[in-house]
Amino acid sequence: MVDTELPDHVTDADASRLMADLIKEIDVLQSDDIAETVAFIAAVPKHVNLTEITILPTEQII
Repeated sequence: MVDTELPDHVTDADASRLMADLIKEIDVLQSDDIAETVAFIAAVPKHVNLTEITILPTEQII
């Protein structure tokens, strides 16, 4: 979960409430966290093959 305006644009009230509550309850990711990860990915050497990246806050239950 990343702290964005997404919960404000979801039409399903339950889903929107779930996202808004999660943002309040746990230390969700910030846009800078994603930007740092993208910068890391862009900087890996050519011989490194990143096939999958999953970014989650440490407190988020999958």
